[in-house]
Amino acid sequence: MSESTQLVIVGVLIAAAAGYVLRSWWKAWFGKSEKGCGAGCGKCAAPPEPEQKGRYSLPQL
Repeated sequence: MSESTQLVIVGVLIAAAAGYVLRSWWKAWFGKSEKGCGAGCGKCAAPPEPEQKGRYSLPQL
C-alpha cells in the first residue's frame, strides 16, 4: 500500500473516532433528559423488591 492510501485510511479512522466522541458528548450534554438514571436497564421502572421476613441466608463467597 502506498503512503497516501495509508494516510487516507488513518485520517478516516481518526475522523470516525472523533465523531463518535463528539456524538457521545453531545448526547450527554444536550440529549433528551429521561426519567431515572438513563442507563436503560429498566430497573428504575421496576417495583421495589418486597421486604423479606424471617431468616436471612448468608451470602456465599
